[in-house]
Amino acid sequence: MAANPEILIADEPTTALDVTIQNQILKLMKGLQSQISSSIIFITHDLGVVAGMADRVAVMYAGKIVEYGTVDEVFYNPQHPYTWGLLKSMPTTDTEAGTLESIPGTPPDLLNPPKGDAFAARNEFALDIDHEEEPPMFKVSDTHFAATWLLDERAPKVIPPVQIQKRWKKWAEKNGGQA
Repeated sequence: MAANPEILIADEPTTALDVTIQNQILKLMKGLQSQISSSIIFITHDLGVVAGMADRVAVMYAGKIVEYGTVDEVFYNPQHPYTWGLLKSMPTTDTEAGTLESIPGTPPDLLNPPKGDAFAARNEFALDIDHEEEPPMFKVSDTHFAATWLLDERAPKVIPPVQIQKRWKKWAEKNGGQA
């Protein structure tokens, strides 16, 4: 910290810590961030920590960013099926006991990556093109992007999982009816 870095990179800084220590570490990091006016690249699998620490979120799958946006955009208006799966597996205050879901299948072999979208084999919403071509980043808003063929204007309309629809509804209510 002596050099007053502009960017701090924190790779899983709270993994395997109990909640009390985790909270102390997060407060320390926030304090350091404002004290030295730096940005933090916070690498974690803990979505709860992301929600409390980040301004912007990049969701990665198989080494590539598949969705990027503000915390509110990614948590309440997610567009990528992998992000949907992550959020469905995260407990909320209204989650019923035993209703958490996991993403089916296994991650791809990155030494021999699949053709097309790396998430296609695990994606219940995959289109034929997903198995052939990697999707580009589609613009959802000026600050929100997602790499999914579902956002292509030619894609069929897909009804997202109920949990995601509930998040969209919260997003719309929070933004005066604008989803």
